[in-house]
Amino acid sequence: MIDRYVTELSRTLRGPRTAKADLLAEARDGLIDAADAYEDSGLNRESAERQAVADFGPVHVVAPDYQAELGLAQGRRTAILICAVMLTQPVAWRVMQTLTKDAPGGHGGRGYELVDAAARWSGGITIALGLAVLFATGTGVRRLGSPRLVARVTGIFAFTVCAVFAVLGLLLTLSDPATHSPLSPTGLPSTLVVLGIPLAGIGVAGRRCLSAA
Repeated sequence: MIDRYVTELSRTLRGPRTAKADLLAEARDGLIDAADAYEDSGLNRESAERQAVADFGPVHVVAPDYQAELGLAQGRRTAILICAVMLTQPVAWRVMQTLTKDAPGGHGGRGYELVDAAARWSGGITIALGLAVLFATGTGVRRLGSPRLVARVTGIFAFTVCAVFAVLGLLLTLSDPATHSPLSPTGLPSTLVVLGIPLAGIGVAGRRCLSAA
């Protein structure tokens, strides 16, 4: 009875594997303890497990609270990933510029300088918003009172980050006259590695947030 119940609960929930496994283990332990208590009181094992499951509640009643926790866990992971990408990408660009022997800054026209400034400001704003989301998915959710809404907003935020920086990266590529710059058309392969892969990871995390919500 307990195994079937936990399996059904597992099929209902969506979220980070580790967090989900911890919640399911907690539920299983609680059910086993309750069944052991009923068995000690005189019930046979099957009846004890059945009573423990009945006390725990139907899956469709229990699952929403567990799903809310998983949504917040996915939101926290997504916020951490966004902040990490935004903090490490400037360093990655410097390294790429050094490898391509391209002097950082000063090699683009007015258009490039404007887009570059926009990218820098956007990165700072994104980090600030990421920290705000990290707070909202932690202690801040008590004030907001809607874990699923927080997870959904985090997913939308992740997709917005992907769209904004994909456009900025494209504009930097088109406006950069340096032949060997990682942002120039000839440097597109390195651009895809440094910019494309992290943004793809953020996009996947955003989709998981919406799924968990």
